[in-house]
Amino acid sequence: MISKFRSFSSWMLIMGVLFSVFACNFSKSATPTAAGTQIPVSETNSPVGDTPVTSSLTPTFNPTSTQVPIIHTLTPGEPPASQLSTISDRDSSVFAAQHRANGGENFALNLYERPFNSQAMDQYFHQLDINKAQLTSDGKWTYITIQLAGQGADGKMSGMYGVEFDLNVDGRGEVLVVATDPGASWSTDGTGAWTDPNHDVGGQHPIRSDAPITGDGYETRVFNQGVGADPDLAWARLSPADPKSVQIAIKPALINDDGSYTWGAWAMNAATFNPAWFDYNDHFTQTDAGSPLVELTQFYPLKDFAEVDNTCRWAVGFTPVGSEPGICPVPATPTPVPSVTPTPEATLIGMVYHDFNRDGMWNGLDYIYPGVTVEIRSGSCAAPGGVVTTAVTNSTGWYLAHVSPGSFCVKVPAYPPDANQGSGPVNVTVNAGGTRRADFRFWYIIY
Repeated sequence: MISKFRSFSSWMLIMGVLFSVFACNFSKSATPTAAGTQIPVSETNSPVGDTPVTSSLTPTFNPTSTQVPIIHTLTPGEPPASQLSTISDRDSSVFAAQHRANGGENFALNLYERPFNSQAMDQYFHQLDINKAQLTSDGKWTYITIQLAGQGADGKMSGMYGVEFDLNVDGRGEVLVVATDPGASWSTDGTGAWTDPNHDVGGQHPIRSDAPITGDGYETRVFNQGVGADPDLAWARLSPADPKSVQIAIKPALINDDGSYTWGAWAMNAATFNPAWFDYNDHFTQTDAGSPLVELTQFYPLKDFAEVDNTCRWAVGFTPVGSEPGICPVPATPTPVPSVTPTPEATLIGMVYHDFNRDGMWNGLDYIYPGVTVEIRSGSCAAPGGVVTTAVTNSTGWYLAHVSPGSFCVKVPAYPPDANQGSGPVNVTVNAGGTRRADFRFWYIIY
């Protein structure tokens, strides 16, 4: 009897050891979230084999339990009153009843104004229409406030709100942070952050459309609702001062403590969001995506890409010159007209700019063209003579030329970058000591 008991005990001991080894190996094969759902340690949206994140932001999870509580040690406070960077965006509510946007869209350059439903465009979503975005920092946190046109029909801000960071200002975003259905208090619920270790966001030509091409965009998720290397990495809430404003707070470590970068804001239906599809104008063609602009009759209305709005990008830590990919229009200096010393000569001046909304006049949504050559010929434009002189636009988009009194044909002989339509030659007559102005506007049309 004793011999049998010892044999049974030995068998139970061996089985216990095997079970412990199996359980240990199983727990290491996947990583539990706070809710108990297991996800891979390096979670990606891309096929197996993509290069994982190697920075300190790589998620590290505790594999010892299927119920891991998330313990927060640092919570955001109130954003500083001063702003480091501010971006304005179109308010599409103005023409929503006409089922169209009033500008603010340039699909070819990754700029969207689409807070409408697809096809009919008879539903306008206030909670997806960005009016302004602001960024500030207190050293411990970087805060982004996204002001929307209004609340949703349910009285909530039911959408996905995000901020994209271009850390090396090459047009390719490196970090994407999002928050879904934020509540009244700071929380990591609904927040996420992605990076792009293989640097394919933006396709072959950052910002510009390369569609249709394939890629995995932001393929690596480094933060998921408190799960990650740092459970306090990203938070979100509704602004206590404005219920139609969403606030996101991130630790500077998420953007590598970078002090010089560009950024832009996003708002969209959560069902539309897919980090692997960035940039969206590489994933969709203009024909497939449609357009909210009735002027683009060959693409209007919206089709496969709807219920989304984003902003142009603005700078933190440096003064933009206007050539940075995706940058917002750089405003002219407060006194852009060059001072002219009266002389017996005559003076020709003017501005060369991209008429972004094609309204025929310079405004804050337009941007200037530095370095563009302006040609001045003698006589009228109906039968121009030889070239009298040329001028080149300066950093604020203005040109200046001194000529003898007389009649001239002023023109820009070649389209500036990002333009295939624009102003033609202008007839100018100027007297001795006088000054005449001739502006030239250009824009881009997709055929």
